[in-house]
Amino acid sequence: MQRTIIFLHGKQSTPEGSGSGKAIREHFSSEHNVLIPDYKPMERTHEEVEAYLREYISPHPEALIVGISLGGYWAYRMASILSANLGLSCVLLNPYFYNYPEIEIPMPLATIPITVVVNLDDDLIKPQEVIKRFQGAATIRAFEKGGHRFKDKTPIVEAVNASLR
Repeated sequence: MQRTIIFLHGKQSTPEGSGSGKAIREHFSSEHNVLIPDYKPMERTHEEVEAYLREYISPHPEALIVGISLGGYWAYRMASILSANLGLSCVLLNPYFYNYPEIEIPMPLATIPITVVVNLDDDLIKPQEVIKRFQGAATIRAFEKGGHRFKDKTPIVEAVNASLR
């Protein structure tokens, strides 16, 4: 069954420049609809990004939203906001939750299938805090090495593949 995968790049990346987005496109675009929007997190306010992503994601019920770093924050936020109307699921890759300190991060909803992939050597995201936040509410895959940008893209491909089943 063909699904839509929406990949949200990190804060300092672009749809064309994300190695993780490229890996997802290469592995899944022959069987699935892979979309990588340019949501411009460095140029837009939180409200503008949220409005843009709401409009972008809403036509894709049952989409799998995959996000890395700040894109992981947005994947989680949009799945949480839109889950009542859409059957979304998400894969969060080293999600970065600290860009908008004034915005409360919703706790995981049991109704949203969530997979969290973290590299324990990531010095940007506080991996243990991420694991603690999602413990019992998500499938968590933790790896000793890989850094913030996933030197090896295999864990990304495996997590997306498992989430599509």
